[in-house]
Amino acid sequence: MKRILPAIALFAGLSLVGCTGGGDKPDQADSGGDSSQASAEETPQASKLDEAKLKEILESTKAEGQSFKAVDGAGNSSSEAVKALESSEFEPAKCKDITMNLLNANLASKGTTVAGTSTDNILSAALSSYDDLDGAQTQIEGASKIAEECSEVKIKTAGVEMSMKYKTFDAKVDGADETNGIVASVEAGGQTAMNLRMVYALVGNNVVAVSNIADVEEATVTKTAGAFVDAVKNAG
Repeated sequence: MKRILPAIALFAGLSLVGCTGGGDKPDQADSGGDSSQASAEETPQASKLDEAKLKEILESTKAEGQSFKAVDGAGNSSSEAVKALESSEFEPAKCKDITMNLLNANLASKGTTVAGTSTDNILSAALSSYDDLDGAQTQIEGASKIAEECSEVKIKTAGVEMSMKYKTFDAKVDGADETNGIVASVEAGGQTAMNLRMVYALVGNNVVAVSNIADVEEATVTKTAGAFVDAVKNAG
């Protein structure tokens, strides 16, 4: 069980962290060329952070006394967490479809994500950067989709069955443009095994996501998110 729960925590975080890319774009023909051009000129060009910069930020930022180490491939389709998700059974089944659709949309988007864990293996963090503000905004909005549509779901993975109950909470992260908070209660054998607190913070065209992978206070998660928000702002 101790080996299974961190994997559940990681893929639960990833599935919500990288929900989607920029969303549907309006038809240029319908909006007219002149108005589209004017809109583009009025919108400030976002500066996208590349993978190397995101990794530098992740590994150079200390939060709540802890350093973080990037996990190679944590945000791509070959990662162990994604493979575990693909082979898991969900009830209701639609929740797996929703989760996979959100995750695959992110993988197919132009967003860049670097993820890792703290040196004490208490927290996971992911930093994502998008080509534009819409991409990051859509990601933040998608973070609550599973909590709203799959508030209670049973997951069977590696022969272990557990229940997850999602609910949103009012996460406050200093310096963020917008925040979302989700609590996932993981139950196994009829007992609550872990409460995952996942915090998502919008910083321009970037998203900071932090989740616990062991029991900690909510403030530890939000303060860690705040430290990364400051680091992303300073990098931009």
